[in-house]
Amino acid sequence: MSKALVVGMGIGQLYKTVLTNLGYEVITVDPDISKGAMLPSVDAAILVHAPFDVVNICTPNFTHVKIARQVASFSKIVFIEKPGLATSDAWEQLVKDYPYTRFMMIKNNQYREEIKRFKELADSSNSVTVRWNNKNRIPHPGSWFTTKSLSFGGVSRDLIPHMLSYYCALTDYEQGNQLFSSVDQRHNLKDLTITDYGVVNHNGTYDVDDFCELQYTSSNGVKWTLTANWKDDVSDDSSISFDMTNTAIKFELGLCPEEAYQHMIKTAIDNIDNGEFWLKQYKQDTWIHKQIEHL
Repeated sequence: MSKALVVGMGIGQLYKTVLTNLGYEVITVDPDISKGAMLPSVDAAILVHAPFDVVNICTPNFTHVKIARQVASFSKIVFIEKPGLATSDAWEQLVKDYPYTRFMMIKNNQYREEIKRFKELADSSNSVTVRWNNKNRIPHPGSWFTTKSLSFGGVSRDLIPHMLSYYCALTDYEQGNQLFSSVDQRHNLKDLTITDYGVVNHNGTYDVDDFCELQYTSSNGVKWTLTANWKDDVSDDSSISFDMTNTAIKFELGLCPEEAYQHMIKTAIDNIDNGEFWLKQYKQDTWIHKQIEHL
């Protein structure tokens, strides 16, 4: 039976389910065993269960690089949750240092079943807008999520990578041009009382962007606008809109379905020896890092 390691039992719970449904023996790690993990450390998992066919790193952003390097020599494929690592240089060095291991930043939205339809619409549009606006969903204010030294940024590292993933999938992204970028911190910890995601820790830190907007022109002249915020006090809107000459079409995106995660992992496994596939992943992952590392 193929073996998978999942590190971090937040979103890692989803990967455990997906990998189990794909027929993997799944080993889970989290320092907080109360979250349902089998083991408290990566070292223990390596000692008892290595090697692994697949590893999913689903831990706080600042821990990604250390864990990736811990598991690399014992793994065929290492999936790293967005936003990957702190910089594009760090990503490039990781891939260079472990040439016999495949690395991929999670880009689950590229594997939605409707992605081909989106591509057709994008090619015939004048403009495309991707939104991820939240009424009140700042993640655990005062925790590592809102501490720049640990998360590397706010929505620019949390939500924007998903939107850039769409842009990569639906355009010749390397040939496009960035028109505009804006990041802003619109809220302060002292003013927050409640959030739909976690609890507020007023003794913590809040020094990250909570609004971000990027604009690009793709190689075929389509204007793309990517907008994300954690809290606008208005409404929740996760969507993609295609504006054409005589009509406009909007799709509500919502949370990515489990089938897309399963398709992503299966596609990577099926292409384990396909160098062209992994070069494509490397180029996209490096490009996404470069878009967000200086915001």
